[in-house]
Amino acid sequence: MGDRLRLWVELVTKIMSVELGDQDDSFIWCLTKHASFTVKSMYSDLMKIGYLPDRCVAWDLKVPLKIKKKLWYLKKGVILTKDNLAKRNWKGDTKCCFCSSNETIQHLFFDCHVARFVWNAVYVVFGIQPPTSMSSLLGSWLGIFPESFKNIFLWGHRLCVGQFG
Repeated sequence: MGDRLRLWVELVTKIMSVELGDQDDSFIWCLTKHASFTVKSMYSDLMKIGYLPDRCVAWDLKVPLKIKKKLWYLKKGVILTKDNLAKRNWKGDTKCCFCSSNETIQHLFFDCHVARFVWNAVYVVFGIQPPTSMSSLLGSWLGIFPESFKNIFLWGHRLCVGQFG
């Protein structure tokens, strides 16, 4: 909450000095010489600030939209795992059905012994270290794949018979 409060105080500080008059409103884009909006000026300004919205590789995948949404929810941490259900007053058991640890997204996809078994299989087959979090999985992790594997994972292309040889 501290970060939100700081942002609120910054916003209030900025608007306290605004004085309203009787003149007609006008729209002026301060990032260009001609005071008109361009995508390039906005992009350049965002790059200077260093803030860009979270990028999720899920949107680039050639899979149904409902799967893209699920992957995006995973990245945002809003999948209804047992810990998230408990936050919504769910009264069920919050333990993982495979072990006795609390079920969280991190646990379910990376820390549980069943998840580790699956990721170890990925390591054995592809020789690539498994991701350690949802952020790395849907962020930079897919970037370490060789180009032939990347096509399979990102775009769903089928393997050709001679591709591994």
